[in-house]
Amino acid sequence: MEKGYQEQAIKSACAGGGAGLLSGLLGAGGGSVLVPLLRDWVGLDAKKAMATSVFCVAPICAVSAAAYAASGRVDWAAAAPYMLGGFLGGAAAGFLFAITPPSWLRRGFGVLLLLGAARQWFPTLGGEAPVWDGFWVSALAGAAAGVLSGLGLGGGTVLMIWMTLFGGFSSRHAAQGVNLLYFLPCSLGSMAGHIKNKQVAFKPALFAIAAGLPLGLLGAFIAQKLDASPLRIGFGVLMVFVGLREVLSAKQKEPVED
Repeated sequence: MEKGYQEQAIKSACAGGGAGLLSGLLGAGGGSVLVPLLRDWVGLDAKKAMATSVFCVAPICAVSAAAYAASGRVDWAAAAPYMLGGFLGGAAAGFLFAITPPSWLRRGFGVLLLLGAARQWFPTLGGEAPVWDGFWVSALAGAAAGVLSGLGLGGGTVLMIWMTLFGGFSSRHAAQGVNLLYFLPCSLGSMAGHIKNKQVAFKPALFAIAAGLPLGLLGAFIAQKLDASPLRIGFGVLMVFVGLREVLSAKQKEPVED
């Protein structure tokens, strides 16, 4: 194996392993860290990093969701509207991806993460949030998050904020299980466009998935043993880190096709 290829394989595996562990532990956030790692560390261009992240996180979410389901922590009825919306949003994102510059979305996403982090650390800030948990409202939230997820911009993290603040989920574990399920149809919807546009880097993706699957499963089992408070703090730390990085990043070049 050539040195450059071997180095890329090791970096891809480390990135996928970290994303898998976060997805399993927090039920979200894997893509939010995988995109910058694939882009800035592995060396993929911006759009390929985003599309490849979607491709990698889907099987990782599948094994993590299976672990949550096996422990009875998945509310299938609550997940249904988010899965429907996620599929539609992901399908739209897959075909819009080629013509959508991601730079302004990244900065807006960063601001949203910072605001969400404040609410995770201070859940009573601003009083009790209203609950909007009707089927079509949840489907619309899933579709909006699905567009972000399909673009590789961390829609699952945004959906976790929605579900824990407005979606009526009393348990973070329950929201995590639904969030993992939501990403499966979302990724299927978006991948047709990504593969058609040749934006998925399959070789790095395979190494990332190989490392991410077992660590995603491990993270899901660990999460079931933890109190919700450390998970809330950990989720807030993740949002601050990614949010500041996106907001304060230097002006990015628009992605170009290879």
